[in-house]
Amino acid sequence: MARPAAGPGARRGGPPGALTAGAPIGDALLQDWRHAYAIGRLLRMRVRWRRPVPAGVTVAGAAALVWVARARAALVRAALIRVATLVEDGVRVLQIALLRLFRRSTAPLLIPFVGHGSPQRVELGARAVFGRPEARARTVPVPDDGVLAPVREPGQAPARRSRRSTLRTSLARFLSVEVADAAVTARTPGATATGRSDRDGYVDVVLTDPGLSPGWHDVELSLADGTTVHTPVLVVSPDVSLGLVSDVDDTILETGLTRGLEFLRITLLTEVTDRAPLPGAAALYRALVCRSGEAGLPVFYLSTSPWNLHEMLLEFIALRGFPFGPLLLTDWGPGRGNLFRIGSREHKSGLIRRILAEHPGMALLLVGDTGQLDPEIYAAAAHEHPGRIRAIYVRRTGALNPRRATEVDTLAAATTAAGVPMLVVDDSVQIAEHAASLGLLDPAQVDDVRRETHPNRPPRVPWTVDVARSGSRIAHRLGRLDDDLSDRRSPL
Repeated sequence: MARPAAGPGARRGGPPGALTAGAPIGDALLQDWRHAYAIGRLLRMRVRWRRPVPAGVTVAGAAALVWVARARAALVRAALIRVATLVEDGVRVLQIALLRLFRRSTAPLLIPFVGHGSPQRVELGARAVFGRPEARARTVPVPDDGVLAPVREPGQAPARRSRRSTLRTSLARFLSVEVADAAVTARTPGATATGRSDRDGYVDVVLTDPGLSPGWHDVELSLADGTTVHTPVLVVSPDVSLGLVSDVDDTILETGLTRGLEFLRITLLTEVTDRAPLPGAAALYRALVCRSGEAGLPVFYLSTSPWNLHEMLLEFIALRGFPFGPLLLTDWGPGRGNLFRIGSREHKSGLIRRILAEHPGMALLLVGDTGQLDPEIYAAAAHEHPGRIRAIYVRRTGALNPRRATEVDTLAAATTAAGVPMLVVDDSVQIAEHAASLGLLDPAQVDDVRRETHPNRPPRVPWTVDVARSGSRIAHRLGRLDDDLSDRRSPL
């Protein structure tokens, strides 16, 4: 998730056993089951005793049983998280020992994340690790004009590697050795601040009054031993009235996040140059954020993918010509109330709240897919922040079952009736056409999106021209028919 200002390690979820409005659906179902189980036990007790039990006793007993079930589940969950944390720490100690045994580099390095904020406050993030020399080179330079990422020419794409080399590089992203309690200092023209990495190597630095004008900037991050990196930071102007928030997985590229084995295959064995975007998505996003007469709108990419894929996703954005923007991902692993990672509902809802709070004059355009809980998350955001959500677009995924499709369509109709347009679509063209009708992009750019979405389809002719051409063809054919009839009626 995003890196809040609460200090190191605050990227994870709430306390163990806490059930909030943003908790996963599984937790809610489990809580309902506990209620039913408790009440069922009391009903069986009433039958066994063969005498009525006062309603007050039934309610009090049910509440007590539910509390006991919650407390027991919280203790078990906390114990599992503790054991997983100890195992993770043991593996980290073994990794460091192996690095020293084979005389590999044990000097800490910084992997920077794209920062963002306002002229009054910016947030920077990075991860301190051992033995990642490639982290010294930044994958994507800061855009020089607007918010578009530089698009590489085919000759500038990385050289193709063997599948074995791809697997080795992919595994290295997940087998990194983190550095805990490393002091990281961020410097801008107007401020300097220092933060310390948590047990997983993540560090969050917040600078107040950084002295940065709206736009993109390079900010230096340094370790105590003098190791430095530069990270791009987006400073959003207070005058910006609209921003784009987009999911990543199965929204701009195919990841198979909801399909376990498919996700592993794509993540570990597919080179970034071979990962194709969803048709028309890059042209659609360029049209949305680069409207005529404006410098460019900010775009934020939300995903429950791990931070380990941050560099790869930035490379994908650069190669495919998507608008450049902060990537707000999650940490996979045990700790702070989560055995594996924070739920998508809690993660994305919290980030949307933070973006709206940090930029009070900016409304949001939300784009996601039906694979996870994007429809429910975005509809809840529209209800929670009236007037701040301009429109919602949700892509249908290939594995959408009829029941889920009905749920999403019903939710979209209810959200639209409440005043926020919510559209469930099959491709980028439908989003572009609807956004153009709302004035969110230039109508002339719809054809650009259509060409990229359907490259082999002939260009669409405006209906007025098409009708005129059809009329001409019909008149021509009628004229030929009259000539044929005249020839047949004439004497030999």
